[in-house]
Parts: sequence; structure tokens; C-alpha cells
Amino acid sequence: MFQYEAKIIRIVDGDTLWMDIDLGFCIHHQIDVRLARIDTPETVYFKLGGIEDKAKNYVMNCVPPGATCIVDISKPDKYGRFLADVRFLPGEIDRAKILAGGRCLNDELVRGGFAKPYAGGKK
Repeated sequence: MFQYEAKIIRIVDGDTLWMDIDLGFCIHHQIDVRLARIDTPETVYFKLGGIEDKAKNYVMNCVPPGATCIVDISKPDKYGRFLADVRFLPGEIDRAKILAGGRCLNDELVRGGFAKPYAGGKK
């Protein structure tokens, strides 16, 4: 597992984020990251054109685009997205403070009822 500082570029859905990962030595890589160990419901589209995605809205409130976080990246999933645990502290950009007092987004989604634990395999 590897740990990096990252900035959120956009929230794709409740368990997928587009991030700018700081690899060190002024090297950045933008990748699609899947939150490890959890699964959120797919976006629900209503006939009148409204979109209901409570998990995505929760993630946007925790780590809006531009937010700094710390990601623990592991192996890619079956679709090639890297699996990650995301640690954040609202409004904080200092790595040490995020590591010391931050919260794990993956766990927060499960605690809040927005996601279910997922260990792989069939859903």
C-alpha cells in the first residue's frame, strides 16, 4: 500500500473520485480512484429529470473539488481503478494535521448509512 497527498478534482459518484495524486518530486498523476471496502448505491434517475444521489452529495460536502486529502492506494479493481482509503479533515491542507485528526471517508460513508461494506465478489 502506498500513501500520497491528493487533491479532489471531481466526484464521479458516491464511491468513485477523480484525483490529482502528488507522487513526490513535483510529479502529479490524475486518476480515477474507487473507495476501498465499500459500495454505494448507483445514482437514481427520476422521470422528471431530477437526480437523487445522497452518497455523492455527502462526499461533495466532505471533500469538495479542490480539497486536500491523504490517500492510501492499493491494487486496482477489476475495472482498472485503484482502490483507496481517503483520509480528510474539512478545510485542512496540512498533511500532518490530516493524518493526526482526519477522518476516513470510506468509514464515514458506512457509518452514515450511505454505503455498505464490500469485500469484493458479487453484490
